[in-house]
This record gives sequence, C-alpha cells and structure tokens, in this order.
Amino acid sequence: MELAAAFFLVACAATGFGVTYLSGVALKLEERLAFGVVLGPMLVAAATFLPSLAVRDVTVGTVLGGLAVALGAGAVGLLLDRGLMVADWRDARRRWLRPWRAPGHPWPLLAVVVVCGAWTIHFLHQAYVYTPAGLYSGYINIWGDWAAHLSFTGSFAYGHNFPPEYPIDTGHRMGYPFMIDFLAADLVPLGLSLTQSITATSAMLGLAFPAVLYLAALRFTAGRAASTMAVFVFLLSGGLGFVYLISDLQHGGLAVLAHLPREYTLNRDVNLQWLNPVLAYLVPQRSTLFGFSLVLILLVVIWIAIRQESGWRPFVFAGVVAGLMPVFHVHAYGTVVALPAFWAVFNLRRQWLGFFIPALVIGVPVVLWMLPPDNTSVCGDLAAIYGFCIQPGWLSFTDWQRNGVWLFGFDFGGFWIWNTSLLLPLLIVGQALGRWFPTAFPKWFAPMWLWFVVPNIVVLQPWPWDNTKFFVFWALLGSVVVGGVLAGLLRLGPLTAVVAVAMMVLLGLSGALDLARASDFDQSKVLFTDPGGIKVADWVRRNTRARWCSRTVASTSARPSSRARWPFDRRW
Repeated sequence: MELAAAFFLVACAATGFGVTYLSGVALKLEERLAFGVVLGPMLVAAATFLPSLAVRDVTVGTVLGGLAVALGAGAVGLLLDRGLMVADWRDARRRWLRPWRAPGHPWPLLAVVVVCGAWTIHFLHQAYVYTPAGLYSGYINIWGDWAAHLSFTGSFAYGHNFPPEYPIDTGHRMGYPFMIDFLAADLVPLGLSLTQSITATSAMLGLAFPAVLYLAALRFTAGRAASTMAVFVFLLSGGLGFVYLISDLQHGGLAVLAHLPREYTLNRDVNLQWLNPVLAYLVPQRSTLFGFSLVLILLVVIWIAIRQESGWRPFVFAGVVAGLMPVFHVHAYGTVVALPAFWAVFNLRRQWLGFFIPALVIGVPVVLWMLPPDNTSVCGDLAAIYGFCIQPGWLSFTDWQRNGVWLFGFDFGGFWIWNTSLLLPLLIVGQALGRWFPTAFPKWFAPMWLWFVVPNIVVLQPWPWDNTKFFVFWALLGSVVVGGVLAGLLRLGPLTAVVAVAMMVLLGLSGALDLARASDFDQSKVLFTDPGGIKVADWVRRNTRARWCSRTVASTSARPSSRARWPFDRRW
C-alpha cells in the first residue's frame, strides 16, 4: 500500500508540472519541476476536498476521483503548450550538459538540493519512531505542534469532519489553514498510517522548498551566488546565541559538539526570540510548507509577467491560485495580495484586474469563514487599536522600558542584531546598494519593510511571539537581498570575499548549530505516548462513533475533544 501512496505523490508532482504550463510565463524546466511539486499537491488537495465534503468522508473514491480531475488540469496545460515543453527539455539538456564551469550552468541548484535534502531526509525519517517504550517524537516542536496536525488529519481520515471543525475544540469551525493536513488524510485510504502520512507530505514539500527559494532568488537577483547565499541566509537564520557555545565547550570539552546541550537561536531568559525558521515554521507549522513556497512562486510569475509585459493569462493564473491560498496559509495569502498591490501602483496596467479580482473574490470569503469570532488579545496597561495591543519595539519592549525611552534606538537595534545577527544591517545596506542588483530587486522588496515596521509597533496576534508570522516573510524575501549583498562582496576582491564569508558565518552559525542538535535523535527525542496510550487511542478509534466527543483523547484516536489543552491532553 505504500506503493500506492508513493504513486499518489508522484502524480501530484506530475499534475503540478503540467499546471505550470497554464501560467502563461516562460519558465525553465527546473522551475516547472520544483514549482510543480508545490502547485500539484495544492490542486490535488483542493480537487479531493470537494468530493470529500460532499460525502463527508475521505475514501479511495474521493482520493482517486479528485486526483483524476487534477491530472486532467495538468494534462490540459501540457497539451496547450506541447511545443514549449519540448523546447524546455532541449534547453535544460543543453544547459546541464555544458561544462560545469560554464557561465549559467545550473549546478548550484543541484548542490542546494543535495545539501538541504540530506538534512531533511535524515531529520524526517526520525520524526516519529516506534519503540518498545512507546512512540517518540524526534523533536520537541514535532511533539507539540504535530499533535494538532495528527488530530486534524485523523479527523478527516477517520472522523468525518466535514465541514471542518476543530477536533480539539469541537463545535467551532476550523480557522486553521488545514489543507496540508487534509492532503495527508488523502494518503490514509491508500495505506499509510497517520504518522506516515504527516511525515510523507512534510517530506515532499520540505524537499521542494530549498529549490523553490533558490530558483525564485535566481529570478530576483539574476545571480547564482546570490541565490545560493539567499537559501542559506534564510534556512540557517538565527542570532548571536552561538556565543554560548564557548562556555559549553569550556565546561564539556569537544565532546559537547557530538550532542549539543542547548538551542542557540531560542533562549527567552536572555531575550533570544528568533528561533531558526526551519524549526519554528517549516517543521512544526506544516502549512508554511505551502505558504512560503506559494508566495515565492506567485511573486515570480507576477515578476516575469510585469517585466516581459505579458498579457492577461499570468495575472489570472496567479490570481486564481492566490484565491485558494487562505486554506493553505493565511499569512501567505495576505503577503501575496498586499505586496503586488504596491507593485501595481508603480506598474499600472489593466491586467492587474485579472490578478486581484479572483484573488479577492475567491480568497476573502474564505478568510471571513476562517476568522475567529473574537479578538482574544489581552493588552493590560498597554494602549490598543481595535483590540490590538500597541507594544513599540515588539519583544524589545521590556528592555527599553527598563533602560529608559531615550535608549529605545539602542535597545531596539541591539535586540534585532542579537536575534537575527547581521540580517537587518545587511538588508539596509542592500536597499542602498541597488546598483549591485541587475534586476533592481531591492526596489521591489521595499514595501516588505512594512512587514517589519508594523509588527514592531502593533501586536497582531493574541500571543506577542506570533508576530513572527509577519516578520518571517520579511526575512524570507529579505534573505534574497542579503544574498545579493554577500555575492557582491564576493565579486569585489579577496579581502571583501573574506568579509562576506565571515558575515555568512555570523548569520548562520547559530541556526546551523540548532539544526544539528534537532537532527540528533538521542538529544532531541521526546516521548509522545507510551504503549498504553497507543492502545487506548486505537481502541477509541475502532470502538466509538466518528463524531463521539472525548474529554481527553484527541490526536491519534481521530476523535474530537471538548477540553484538549495544548500540548498536554492534545498529544493523546
């Protein structure tokens, strides 16, 4: 049955490859393959959700029927541009068969995919490990966040959760972007367990993301070095917490490197808040696997359409895909609509209607359906705007309050350098050195500073730390700018090249340490449930009605709960 699930995922990728030919822009073969690995599962998830919603179940019939519809859409794309597909294959063959030192050879893409893929496969193969002692999670944020994803996936696969409600808060519609978990539920009738389906879908999209980021950065910077740097600036992002490695080495010697004793990008006791994005988002918050990639893909499509003065087709394509995005990732939807709105102001053309009309007509009703009934922010003594707390400086707020408002600039700047190293200074430099970018990308990036400024003033989430949901898109696209700056330094000469390498070390060392620690199963494993818990969950699933409401059993039983508390009751 695992073969059937593998065939399903391959068919998803094939669907996406064909769908890229509906975009109306000239993409390279590598872009079509990488983008297709994201667009295909998106389309398949949407196509299989509709019949499942109609019959209130996920079955082999709904999965295969929806897959057939999605494959048909991909086939239409291929048939419409048969000649272009042949040309793409010939162009790719020509570029890959050239000597690897030849200008424009795509070998850096292969290097990025191999390096990132090796870590991803190693990490995810131990995401869930069954032992005689019970079920272990390979990382603390898998133990916590994936408990909810197991609940969501199980509620679709076994619990007839249509229309979607929170299985851990029964009776309330599911305002979480649930499609990544519905996609995982599609794999259950094909023979995978809940844990396998979660891991398989994360693996597919996780392996694609570095390639998507590299290829998007290549479009935005027109440089292979800048694009490679951009990938690792983002994926290794972290602050200056690596300084604590010195004391760890002093106490434990070099043996510390085999099993790192702490996280170096997150330590709230010293106000290190910027947990590495892989560990804060791509691993635990699975919807970002769609969200980050879809933002990059649609911005590339729009970017090409504007620069090549294309007709309506790319804008309509991007608009329809954007309209579907809220159920895949809400913050990504907001970003992919808001940033092009700024681009449209400076690139006036009628074709923008082809983007914004479907993006808003399809997307806004979905967002309204997903909105929570109340704003649960608690501001205390802080000022508020429509219930949103005003907290200047975000989590540096307590620093400048303690030290005095006259030190606000020092505390604010110090906080961001402490948390993100040289990311902020290099972004500012990149804005000033636009001539280093043959594409003038820093000008196109400039509106993204609002994604940095506004969350540094207003707390947009009930939990202040969750403002990172906005900062992370600033960092994602900002990494492209920083990559361009570092590549520019590499080109200037040997001395500046050394400076660029040193900067890259400062930018990425803390994140690299945390990724190494997270992939160390002996150091990072957490008991998810003991053998008794597995038996109880299995008994509940087999011996109770699908909509039976438990007070404690939620995740692996695929039954709704009336009182699950994250991450304790919910993990059962």
